[in-house]
Amino acid sequence: MKFDLTYEQLERRRRIVRWIVLAIAVLLTVAGCVVLAVPPETSMDRAIPRAFVGMALLVAGFFVALLSRLVP
Repeated sequence: MKFDLTYEQLERRRRIVRWIVLAIAVLLTVAGCVVLAVPPETSMDRAIPRAFVGMALLVAGFFVALLSRLVP
């Protein structure tokens, strides 16, 4: 198997991977916002776990977005 890539091919592949990772980060952040959107009449038994899951998704989304920009 031959894996010799030119600089342009390598940069293109890195750019594509970076956009995919950024899209995953945006999806995690949006999913966190959706989970956090709890109607006022929701019982506390269901609202508290949704709040924790929503915050975890938000933090994960921000972490993945920052990590994708900091790591070359």
